[in-house]
Amino acid sequence: MKNKSLYELGVLAKNGDDLAMLEIIERKKNMLKRYSYGDEDLYQYMVLKLIEGIKKYKF
Repeated sequence: MKNKSLYELGVLAKNGDDLAMLEIIERKKNMLKRYSYGDEDLYQYMVLKLIEGIKKYKF
């Protein structure tokens, strides 16, 4: 799944592919950690909002 675009992964994740969702989170992990400023609760909240956003997005 490393060679798929974020759009393709988003479509798969919205349709219930857990591995695609994990790949998106893995790709965005550095950005999420940077903007959570070391706060683990904030990091988990941002991951949750990322998942919710992917599930609601109209591809």
